[in-house]
Amino acid sequence: MKLIDTHAHLDSFALNGTLEDVLREAKSAGLERVIAASAKPEDWLLYAKMAEDHAGFVSWQIGIHPEDIDENSDIALDALATFFAAKTPPVAIGEIGLDYHFLPADSSAEKIAARQKEIFRRQLLLAKDMQTKVCIHARNAVDDAIAVMREADFDFSNAVFHCYAGNEAQLELLNALGARASWTGVITYKSAEQMRRCMLRQGLGKIMFETDCPYLAPVPLRGRQNRPAFVRHTVEFAAALFGLPAEELAELSTRNATQFFYDS
Repeated sequence: MKLIDTHAHLDSFALNGTLEDVLREAKSAGLERVIAASAKPEDWLLYAKMAEDHAGFVSWQIGIHPEDIDENSDIALDALATFFAAKTPPVAIGEIGLDYHFLPADSSAEKIAARQKEIFRRQLLLAKDMQTKVCIHARNAVDDAIAVMREADFDFSNAVFHCYAGNEAQLELLNALGARASWTGVITYKSAEQMRRCMLRQGLGKIMFETDCPYLAPVPLRGRQNRPAFVRHTVEFAAALFGLPAEELAELSTRNATQFFYDS
């Protein structure tokens, strides 16, 4: 089964000494590539070196997650473009975006949201300059993410909304604009009926799968630390929903991910 995990946080495995085991397990499960997603500037050197050490298997995205924005984020973004001249440059800027889920219920919420939009917009403009893809995190903020992208005149066809958590109408708009959503093990959860409907509605033309590990392990491994190898469980579950053989869906999603991140 050919698979690509399009969004994995590998820093914890590197820091606790289990990365080599995790990557061997992923290869044994049929993965052809794992794309590591940055959350904060401290990830950047780690992932650049990881991608160099595991060239052809590990790729990486560079960016600042909305919940990791701090007073030093602007300085870090001043240096972001230099990584595209590295031996193993990023394949996307990500994960970036907006997260309103944990905004405080007081007057500071507006200021925090405005700061998230500012850093999101700046990273979109960097992606335009570098002519690269973006991986977007939009939790309770899909409409505002779309608005910021429009303000930045960003090409939606270069965007994937990872671990999609919006509704069907929002996804229909995103698809019409040219963007796509990718899917995690959450689709295997009983509570995720809306997400399953969204996945089926988007269809097969843009479908991609991710673990978002070490979070969101799929059924039957829910509750465990997620790992890239576990993406096959998500693909097998999705294949049953689409009425396809798992091998066929795996090959299709791998082709889509390859075209999105590597061929365009």
